[in-house]
Amino acid sequence: MTPVAAEPETRTDGARVVVYVPGLRIDYRVPQVEVDCEVILREGDLELFAYGKAPVPKEHESILRTTVAAERIFEALGLIGLRPGQTLKYLVETKTIRPATGDPVDVRVRYESEGTPREDSACAWMLDAAKKKPMDPTYWLFTGSERMENGEFAANYEGTIVTVVDFPSSLLSLPGSHSDSDDQLWLRANTAAIPPVGTKVTMLLRPAKH
Repeated sequence: MTPVAAEPETRTDGARVVVYVPGLRIDYRVPQVEVDCEVILREGDLELFAYGKAPVPKEHESILRTTVAAERIFEALGLIGLRPGQTLKYLVETKTIRPATGDPVDVRVRYESEGTPREDSACAWMLDAAKKKPMDPTYWLFTGSERMENGEFAANYEGTIVTVVDFPSSLLSLPGSHSDSDDQLWLRANTAAIPPVGTKVTMLLRPAKH
């Protein structure tokens, strides 16, 4: 069962930036969702761009990590008007692939470099292994993860917040299909573009124009 996004709030108090939960803010001026993260990886193959600390460890394959629960990010995206779709999934019954759907989301990173504010596209921090250059600019889809049989939000359990390969639990997925097999991973960390491990950054999630 796919979760349902929260209804957008009607702002009556004049607030522009709201703390939704610790480490997660909503800036209604843009609008955008702001997630506090930390750089944890600058080298190697990737399965995620942003991982949420979870029972399933994925720190070895994600550039960013956050302690904010994926379900809280899901709710915040709904509050800026984004609607979830479905993750890419192989349907055993029909032997077909259900494509990923959902509203498009721009993923960016804000941080300071030697005292100077910077904002980069998530795409600039990843290299296309085949092309040996930064991945082409793109957006993610608000696929919205899913509920597990025990009712738990799957992205909370697996930490799959912003992914670059196919996970049925992904909160934000790329439009196309990319295998999670180790020998087919298509993106690597763009070491030269990523600040040092331990750098505190803010991941920005905005409605994308495409």
